Amino acid sequence: MQQREAEMVEVSRTIWDYAEIGLLEFRSAKLLVEKLRAAGFTVEEGIADMPTAFVATWGTGKPVIGIMAEYDALPQCGPPVGENGHGCGHNLFGTASTYAAIATKMLLEQEKLPGTIRLFGTPAEETLVGKVYMARDGVFHGVDAMLTWHPGSKTQATNGSSAAMDSLVFEFFGKTAHAASDPWNGRSALDAVEVMNYAVNMLREHVIESARIHYVITDGGKAPNVVPAYARSWYFVRGPSRSVVNELVERVKRCAEAGALATDTELKITTLTAVYDRLPNRAGAELVQRNLELVGPPRFSEEENALARELGAQEPLDSTLSPIDESPIRGSSEEGNVSWITPLLHLRTACKTPDTPGHSELAARQFRTSIGEKGMMVAAKGLALSAWDCLTLPDALRKIRQEFEERTRGVTYDPVIPQGQKPPVGDGSTAP
Repeated sequence: MQQREAEMVEVSRTIWDYAEIGLLEFRSAKLLVEKLRAAGFTVEEGIADMPTAFVATWGTGKPVIGIMAEYDALPQCGPPVGENGHGCGHNLFGTASTYAAIATKMLLEQEKLPGTIRLFGTPAEETLVGKVYMARDGVFHGVDAMLTWHPGSKTQATNGSSAAMDSLVFEFFGKTAHAASDPWNGRSALDAVEVMNYAVNMLREHVIESARIHYVITDGGKAPNVVPAYARSWYFVRGPSRSVVNELVERVKRCAEAGALATDTELKITTLTAVYDRLPNRAGAELVQRNLELVGPPRFSEEENALARELGAQEPLDSTLSPIDESPIRGSSEEGNVSWITPLLHLRTACKTPDTPGHSELAARQFRTSIGEKGMMVAAKGLALSAWDCLTLPDALRKIRQEFEERTRGVTYDPVIPQGQKPPVGDGSTAP
């Protein structure tokens, strides 16, 4: 791994420069696929109707250990200001995961051991799309344990839950008319959106405190003197569990139906993506934490702290190893869906200062320096060692699987997204 550090830095910075948003990561995915094929992996592309999704496989037989890679950027998280940028560090994420898979393959090959290592190229995490559609299509079935990570400000295994979430588009269809001369002949789709939004805002008082509802109006008409015949809003509905979100979404849909009824318009609802809460796995977290202890956290120099301050950060970089983090997060990730199909083992490493906001230009700038790249190297080593343990320590993997099976007993995974529905491309706000 250490011998490949220069190559990994080059790959990470190239993906940072590409800064491609979800399902448009053509060059980023191609670069990772080229590296995997050169290392001897068999790669299948275009997974689950997504041209930038891929699965790379090496080896035969059990166990099958997966590692997930992300490589999509964010809009308006430049630099330059207002441009696409890697404000979430997925340039580091995709690179570390890819080279962890390559390192694990080399160990299996060297030791002539059975087992399969599989790298999942999962696009469009920021719009919570990639893994949802891959899970719907059964891509993760047969994997005995899955490893993943994320750039952060601390170094530790993580074992907390995350929020379940649905992303929905509400489209209203009315009839145009002159807004001054004969508005009575029109039926305003924008009025329907506003009635719906008002009803949802009244609903907020009557949902649990851990629930969240966010929306934007993505199309509200074209001109003030034309009654809008078409309007569209985009909603995220979050809750601490899949069941809470299912119930809350039905209430939001009734608000939309009220808007259509009140304005004599037609309504179309499309669920773009449906995210599960992340299922913790304590045995997996302990295995990952032991390997982070072996690797050690990134050691940041005074020069790197000075660089962070020069970029705009105030707090020092964290060069310590933190305990396992079991605190729940309010945000959502479609890795939650994967965690209900196979055990999910997760780590984070320090790649930015603690006071750096996520999804920001300040974060993006640190992710293209040695600050982020030191964290990337620790993550790659931690992933590779943890994958190796899962492949070669049957008792450890058995314990991880037993915990997973106990937690999922009686649960049947429901993808929610209908079979045949195509993934949304771009910012995710447009119904397929």
